Amino acid sequence: MEIFDISLEISEDMPTYRGKRERRPKIERIRTLLEGANETRLVLDTHTGTHMDAPLHMLPSDISIDRIPLSSCMGPAVVLEIRHRPVITEEDLKPFEPVLPEGHFVLLKTENSFSDLSREDFVYLSEGAAYFLVEKRLKGVGIDALGVERDQPGHPTHRILLENGLVVVEGLLLRDIAPGVYFFIALPLKIRGGDGAPARAMLIRM
Repeated sequence: MEIFDISLEISEDMPTYRGKRERRPKIERIRTLLEGANETRLVLDTHTGTHMDAPLHMLPSDISIDRIPLSSCMGPAVVLEIRHRPVITEEDLKPFEPVLPEGHFVLLKTENSFSDLSREDFVYLSEGAAYFLVEKRLKGVGIDALGVERDQPGHPTHRILLENGLVVVEGLLLRDIAPGVYFFIALPLKIRGGDGAPARAMLIRM
């Protein structure tokens, strides 16, 4: 069995969505061993780094991150590598249709895995591609970008996925992951009423 950690490391200089400095974490040492123990305070945006979106993030919903069942946060996954595309469209996904079983996650390894995650022109998922994935009755979608879309008006990609019950995980570290089938786990922090939460994500290959 092999376990692959596909989570971004949390640090004060970590990449953030479109390079926004205000989204960088603040990490402060508040006690030292001389005071009895090392203790640290962390201030972290719920959508910085590897994280899961709750329906509440984009919808008038009462489903916050703490209400997403753990069973929805894990399952078989297919890693697809789609390079040299500025946006992932339905046409890009159609050739993979035979390897997208119902109830699986699909994880998208794109040009983002080989570039600066803070860049503004990151590869994202189109509205049409989101509809295509919904039709496949997938469990969820993960991507190697810090957002599944680039602030499109009305956030259609987010809305399509979340309205149809798909789990959305952003900020996956997929550079060294080969395309194929794995078991995927992404466990978000249990934040009461949270619109999203940082998650520790991993892939397991038997």
